Amino acid sequence: MNLRRASFILLSGVGLTIAGPAFSQQAPATSPAAQPAPTAPDSDPAFMQGLRRVGVMAGEVIQCTDEADRKTPIADAMQLSNQIALHFGLAAAFNFSAAVGYGAGKPIEKTACPDAVTGWNGIKQKYLGE
Repeated sequence: MNLRRASFILLSGVGLTIAGPAFSQQAPATSPAAQPAPTAPDSDPAFMQGLRRVGVMAGEVIQCTDEADRKTPIADAMQLSNQIALHFGLAAAFNFSAAVGYGAGKPIEKTACPDAVTGWNGIKQKYLGE
């Protein structure tokens, strides 16, 4: 029994010595870990401010649209919010959506509606392909 135990321990030690490098936790020498990780877009204040501005514009367009036709701009804003969530994360999409709500609820001059509609149509054409 002692001979079996000794041979088992010896073979186990040899096996671990051979297989050890295969299970190593160290990255290869040419690992891309040496490169700095890209920053998330939601950590860039200028990016987030731009999303909020576009969101407010979308909300203003909702407010400028007749009550019966508001489903279309709301659906467009939601579609853009989905795209933002897919490409930039939920924090960015939340900021955009909150800005849409703010823009739809704040009082605006009806004279500003044509500018908001023109800007929103440009955003839709560029990012939603409409």
